[in-house]
Amino acid sequence: MNTARQQSGVVLIMTLVILLVVTLLGTSSIQMTGILEKMSRNATDSASAMGAAEAALRAAELVVEAEIGPSGYDQLANGVPVADSAVDNGKYNIPSNTITPRWKDDAMWLGSRSTPVAYSGSAAGTQPRYFIERIKAVLSEEDRLNLDNVGGGTGADRTYIFRITALGTGKTTAAKVYLQGTYGKKF
Repeated sequence: MNTARQQSGVVLIMTLVILLVVTLLGTSSIQMTGILEKMSRNATDSASAMGAAEAALRAAELVVEAEIGPSGYDQLANGVPVADSAVDNGKYNIPSNTITPRWKDDAMWLGSRSTPVAYSGSAAGTQPRYFIERIKAVLSEEDRLNLDNVGGGTGADRTYIFRITALGTGKTTAAKVYLQGTYGKKF
């Protein structure tokens, strides 16, 4: 009789241990599902932000391609370059000489300092934006070697190099993607 009592105590303890293990497995499974769901949501949000930034980059490339001359980037007032805060078309003559690049300045992405692009995949109230910087003009090798102006090349058709910076947000404002590209256009 004494053995039967000891055995029923062991069965109770074993049952409780098995129940504890099953509970821990169920809890960790629920937590893992929550983590996987968050990872999936973040990946989707990130992909949406990337699509928005790519759309803004492409829109800016089309703007540069449609230009008929580089003069729209000369932001001068009485021959002196104006401050970035006075620019109202998202086009800048040269990269900023400040320590902080323009794209890191949150104010660049507000108002008319950058240009918004219509895109349906962004969070409500946010659209992808871009700004363009004219970096420099480059003479082609053919123009450099034409010292005697043989063939009429005067070096006037230079290739201008532009840097385009775009910002896209995802379905939430937490996902931001910055893209930069260079674009050359011969005028």
